[in-house]
Amino acid sequence: MDIDIKNNMEATILKVAAVEPTAEESALLTESDREHLATLSAPARRAQWSTCRTILRSELGEGAELRYTASGALVLARPVGEVRYISLSHTEQLVAVMLCTKRCGVDIESIDRNFSRVASRFISHDERERLESKAGPHFEAIMWSAKEALYKYGSNPGLDFIQDLIITDIDPDQQCAYAELYGLSTPVVRYQIADGHICCWVCG
Repeated sequence: MDIDIKNNMEATILKVAAVEPTAEESALLTESDREHLATLSAPARRAQWSTCRTILRSELGEGAELRYTASGALVLARPVGEVRYISLSHTEQLVAVMLCTKRCGVDIESIDRNFSRVASRFISHDERERLESKAGPHFEAIMWSAKEALYKYGSNPGLDFIQDLIITDIDPDQQCAYAELYGLSTPVVRYQIADGHICCWVCG
């Protein structure tokens, strides 16, 4: 999946990269980054974490101060230039990193994931009736990934995927979804499906 977006009007950056940081990229990690990496024992988790962190260091610089919220989300302690918000996601093969001047959210998923097993937790009967035939064979993947991106955008751990996050329309031709969060329209959710993955992102 090849996504590398730079929107200079909103200082939006979205990068999707393989979970294989090179030695040159790993050299961007700070001493504190390396100390945290040493606490991670699972090889896959180490690769995902270091790939995300090297992208962040490459875009934001070594001095960017990163911290975790009580809910476990990674945030900037203070703005770096125009960038104020970040969002991360990963699968076993890919990571997605988004940086923006405004609130944002990104999610990446394998299309092969069994979304049907938990579909009743994130797709309402009304959404399925209105949108399934329109969205096509990847309906459940689009719904899950779009709502995951919106969940991160909303920054509220108490969000309910059925009651609070409603997908009002999906446009497969434009690869976008329209949504409401707490009854208010959100920025458009963009998505791309390629190489066995779906990536959804929102910023605004």
